[in-house]
Amino acid sequence: MKKQLSEIEKKEFSYLINVLSSAVNETSAPLPYDGINWNRLFIRAKACGLDSAFSNTVLSLPKEYLPDDEMVKFLKENINAEILIDSNHSYEIEKVLSAFDKYKIKNVPLKGYFLKKEYPRSDYRSISDYDILFDINQIDLVKKAFSEIGYEFLHNDGYQCHFQKKPYMYIEMHATLVNKSNEYYPYLVNIIDSTVKRENYNFSYKLRLEDHYLYLIVHNSKHLFTGGISVRMLLDIYVYYRNHKNDFDFDYLNEKLRLFKLETFEKRIRGIAFNWFSPDKQKITFDDLEIFILLSERHGRLDAGIMIGSQKLIKSAEKEGKKKSKFSYFLKSVFPNRASMAGPCPYVNRFPFLLPVSWVQIWLKRIFVYKNVNVKRGLKNRFSYTDDDVKYYRGLLEELDVNNIDF
Repeated sequence: MKKQLSEIEKKEFSYLINVLSSAVNETSAPLPYDGINWNRLFIRAKACGLDSAFSNTVLSLPKEYLPDDEMVKFLKENINAEILIDSNHSYEIEKVLSAFDKYKIKNVPLKGYFLKKEYPRSDYRSISDYDILFDINQIDLVKKAFSEIGYEFLHNDGYQCHFQKKPYMYIEMHATLVNKSNEYYPYLVNIIDSTVKRENYNFSYKLRLEDHYLYLIVHNSKHLFTGGISVRMLLDIYVYYRNHKNDFDFDYLNEKLRLFKLETFEKRIRGIAFNWFSPDKQKITFDDLEIFILLSERHGRLDAGIMIGSQKLIKSAEKEGKKKSKFSYFLKSVFPNRASMAGPCPYVNRFPFLLPVSWVQIWLKRIFVYKNVNVKRGLKNRFSYTDDDVKYYRGLLEELDVNNIDF
């Protein structure tokens, strides 16, 4: 597992963070360093889901510091593409909320829907899907509303119902903010009852400011157990906290953070966010945690997520007096159990004997449709991690005081 950055990588990440800080603070773009590789910088920004903010800020540089003409053209085209996607997203999600109003479906948009509004420009904050909290008792009306405006129901994975309208729209309808197995479930299960009605909508609501911030913190902490937290997650924390800190009820917020045992985590993550993105600070230490975040791209590190899953399987088996290995996890990932396959292939619930058919179906899709199978990387991630890697990641969790799983 990669734990260190070269001097060139440090220089690149430092400049990327400075550019993103300029974007969200609407300050002058930082001048590029000698020998800068614009293509590599763009790739890093794209991996973080922040390429529009990067592109627009770089193009604001004085003419003599701009990239070459070909790169300038590419950045402009990228911005135009992101604006188009953002406009389509905006139009479609409001169409969905209008349909919910029509069918009197209480809904609470989450995360990306509101976070886009926290940035100077909504295209700065790209999203891959929309998350909406709703009352599961209204699921039939929800399906009817979606069907009426051209959405396809994909599957229900336990506490989320997934809907899609190609090519851009993917919506996850959340029955609860977190899964029932999550330790925060008892505190968040009824949060829809304490939401605030939004202006100009009949049935759309929003979390109170403190609850939305708390949900961001809870969501980010969950990501630590699936691969890590990313630059964009920290930027979200920075802009949201900066924009609303004067309106927060800190007695309420701090009480909730104590109840959730997330005081240390929130303080550390917010500290890094403000050190990186505040216009008057701009300090990157490149300690273990910061390096891990910088390498986590948009949603976390795949190698870390696989290591965590593998170790959880091994530890769980040990508790039951059984023995599992990395190879056991490999087999589980290649041939998932029925519960895991019920999402993408719902028919296995009614016909368990078709589980092998679902494996063939999902792998054919991955190979020929999604084309996201990398055998060499998949094997490396599952078999190459070491005891030192496990110890390293445990150390990060202990530093953040969130080491609450068998890992």
